[in-house]
Parts: sequence; structure tokens; C-alpha cells
Amino acid sequence: MKKRALIILLSILMLIPIVCVLSACDKDGDYDYEIVVWVGEGTDALTQKQIERFNETNEDGIKFKAKIEIVSESKAAGNAISTPASCADIFCFAQDQLARVVHSNLLCKLNTASVTAITSTCDDASVAAAKIGDTICAFPFTKDNGYFMYYDKRVVKEEHIGSLEDIIEDCKAAGKNFSMNLTKDGGSWYSASFFYATGCQSEWTTDEKGNFKSYEDNFSSANGVIALKGLQKLLKSSVYNPSAEVSDFNAAIPSAVVVSGIWGYKAAQQALGSDLGVAPLPSFTVDGKSYQLVSYLGSKLMGVKPQSDAYRAAYLQKLAIFLTSEECQRERFETVGWGPSNIKAAADATSPALDVLLKQAKTTLQGQYPTNWWAKLDTMVGDAATSEEDDATLQSLLTTYNNSLNDLKD
Repeated sequence: MKKRALIILLSILMLIPIVCVLSACDKDGDYDYEIVVWVGEGTDALTQKQIERFNETNEDGIKFKAKIEIVSESKAAGNAISTPASCADIFCFAQDQLARVVHSNLLCKLNTASVTAITSTCDDASVAAAKIGDTICAFPFTKDNGYFMYYDKRVVKEEHIGSLEDIIEDCKAAGKNFSMNLTKDGGSWYSASFFYATGCQSEWTTDEKGNFKSYEDNFSSANGVIALKGLQKLLKSSVYNPSAEVSDFNAAIPSAVVVSGIWGYKAAQQALGSDLGVAPLPSFTVDGKSYQLVSYLGSKLMGVKPQSDAYRAAYLQKLAIFLTSEECQRERFETVGWGPSNIKAAADATSPALDVLLKQAKTTLQGQYPTNWWAKLDTMVGDAATSEEDDATLQSLLTTYNNSLNDLKD
């Protein structure tokens, strides 16, 4: 009898390693893996619920204990690169940061299931946004990374919303500001709209490792001078407020116009209620010719950090597939208004803000840019704010900018 009991005990002990492999050896109660997830503001509670639903429904029975942290998509890549050891297992970041993240080896190689999930559900522009070279490196989960104009209908006349100059005059008459971030601290994403309006382009190419190898940039041109003149109309105006925050509608000296994006829609609604207007970017006029401001249009991406455990890596990718699925993108749109990259979800997603963004007269698909390119553009625009308005002075700023570009290639 004792011998039989000993055999049974030994058999159980032999099964323990197998069970641990299959269940990933629970580290904390019923959870298989503890992970950290970085998401944008307003989506933390929703992401937690979505992960809990994944835990309950995935056919492998895998369960994640997730610590959700709010890290804006504009800062996530920089945080991950500066302190890679602290990078979240899953993190969300803006499309234009993809090359930097790939170059820093902060993304695991996507498996076939992940690539198939992306290419079979997302539109071509979103798939392209997730690529470096020919390789898909991350999961698109929005197609709404751009900007447009929120405005106070009590101040800006309906017949004036297409003209930058008229809007400025309406703001002056009401003693209110015009908010648009054109500062030396991150304003280049917005100021680029003036250059694209005049036909300028800055396009950068990378290799498969995210190294920048070549570029075509014609900002230093007659059209670039026109763009700077357009910028000066706002920069030198008494109503200019260097911000992209919709909270400016409630500031001590409130703004009547804020150039911002989807993320500000609900707060803008709360601030202005029925007086909120949403419109495409306006045009500006130089020497009698009108130029339509051009917004970027890009995606937000979800990345999975490289893992030493192959099982953990595979299950994290499976979780990322779920978090960027049609179901979860629909929920994200309903909760915070973010525009889906998923084709089916996007077909049903409509709001005043999203409709305006996608139907603007002109947009340019966002590409990849060296980090310092934005800084060079910031510096040039910042200098234009205090410089003379003659062609020679403005061209000298553009020449200085142009001469600095070659140093940005790897």
C-alpha cells in the first residue's frame, strides 16, 4: 500500500513541471504573467476592463495581471528610449516615433498571427504607418492623429471660419485669444501645416533598422518664405496664445479658437456646449494668394517590448491583437472618440471632430522623421516670431535650417 502511494506521489511530482509550462507557472494567484501597460490619458480604466475580458475569453486560458500607467503617446517612445529597462511590456506611441523605437530595439518581432491580424483588418494607410521598410513592427489602433480647429461660435463668424486673417480679427474684436502651439517646445507638429500649405515637403527614408539614410526637403525655397509669412500673421498677432489645450476656452483670458485634435473633443464640448464649433484648418493669404493649411494624418501604434520568455512574448502579442481588435477599437471610439484604424470599426465611427479631421481639404500622411528635425523646425519658427518680415531675412532663417539637415542622417 505504501509503495503504491509513493508511486502516485512521484507521478504527481513529475507532472508539476509540465503543468507549470502549460500554465506559465502562476506568479500571483490566478494570474500567469504580471505586465505593465502604457496608455494615453482617458483610456486607462477602459484598457483594464479590456484586459480583464481577454483573461476571461482567450482560448489558451492565459491571464495577465496588468499595471496600467498613463503615458501620453507623444512621450512614450522618448521615455522608453531614455530608460529602456523601465519600458512597459505593451506601450502606445505616435506613428512618427516608430523609427526611433525600432532603432533602439524596443519592439519584438511580430509573429505571423500578428501580421495577419493587422493586414487583414486595417486600411492601407494604417498598415503603412506601422512599417519600417517592408516590415510591420507594431499594431495600429487609431487613424486620427491630426489636428483641426475648435472654435467658439459666439466669437468666430460662420463666414469667417475659412480665413486665418478673418478669425484673428474676430478674436481681437471679442478680446479673446487664438490658441495654436507654434513654440520652440513641440510646436513643429503644428507649424509644419503652413509649409505643406505652400507645397513644401520634407520626406525621410530609413533602412530596416530605423536608421535615417536620405531625405528630400524643400522648405528652404520661395514657398518656404511664404509659409513663414503666414506663420508670422498668427505669431505676431496680439491674440496669439502658444498652446494646443482646449482648457484655454476656460482660461482667465479665454481663447475663442484652439487648434488641437480628437483627444480634446469631449473637454471642448464640456467647455462650450452648444457654442462649440468644429471646422477644418483655415487658409492664409500672402500677396493676394490663398493657401490652405494642411494637417498631418497618422496613426497611434501599440508596441510589444522584446521578451526573454518566448511564451510570454507570444501571449503578449495575442493580447495586443485583442486590444487593437475591431471590438476594442469600437469601445475606444465610444469612450474617448478616437478614430479607428480597423476598417469595419471606422465605417461606423462618426463624430463632428472625427468627420472634420478626415474630410479636411488637405492632409498629409505622417512619415518618419529624425528627432532633431522637429527641433530644427521649432527653432526656425521661433526665430521667425521675432524676425523682420522681409524676404531676405526669412530666407536666411530657411538657409540656416537647410544647412543643418545633413547632420540629422545616421
